[in-house]
Amino acid sequence: MRAITYFKRTVYFPEKPEKARFFRRLQAGQWEPCTFRNIARFVDERTTYIDVGGWIGVTPFWAAQTANNVIVVEPDPVCFGILTEMKNGNTGEVALVNAALSQDECLVLHSVGGGFGSSETSALIADDTGMSIEAKTITIPELQAMARTDRLCFKIDIEGYEYKVLDQLRAIDRRKTAGVLLAVHPQILAASLSGPAVLRLIRTAAATFRLIRSLHGFRLENPSALWTAIRKSVSKGELRGFDLLFVAR
Repeated sequence: MRAITYFKRTVYFPEKPEKARFFRRLQAGQWEPCTFRNIARFVDERTTYIDVGGWIGVTPFWAAQTANNVIVVEPDPVCFGILTEMKNGNTGEVALVNAALSQDECLVLHSVGGGFGSSETSALIADDTGMSIEAKTITIPELQAMARTDRLCFKIDIEGYEYKVLDQLRAIDRRKTAGVLLAVHPQILAASLSGPAVLRLIRTAAATFRLIRSLHGFRLENPSALWTAIRKSVSKGELRGFDLLFVAR
């Protein structure tokens, strides 16, 4: 196992030469610093941290060092294997769930970026390898029932599928949840749509508005992230993803 210290905590990862560049960025504090600041802000010994889209354990095993317990949801078979390897080498109470967030009984996931194991496995788009799996699913109510505390914090990063699970987002317990860290991927949704570019852009904008509205009852703390993403998208001529933070009112 390889020890990597980032944002003042050390997490042990399996040796993965293909991740070497990413690990250097992580150790230098250059990867999503706001995410870790927000996790530190909302997660303590009273909190169940629920990480939907746990990838290779960067956020859940970091959070596990202060959380009462952690629940990690990850459907990608390669990533789930890495998470399983990490469980014995790291501290904290971590439950691993090999599933995708969905109200459907199963969900087809596609590889993106040349195979499974990347951070981009998606239910909306696919790469040209043709690799796909049928994943088991889990719902927000089921995850909340697994929690060992009455205080929750969610991080949801599911590569565009956030647009398809509005009913699940509405099911988040507003009374118990201190914060929801939501990664939004309009570029993935737009790529999955058909029709002229202008129409796809309009449909994506409308879907993003509905997505934000689905977390009614929380306060959007960083609306500037949305406007910054819009400005960058206009200047670059392509849609850009962004992270939103919803907090208890």
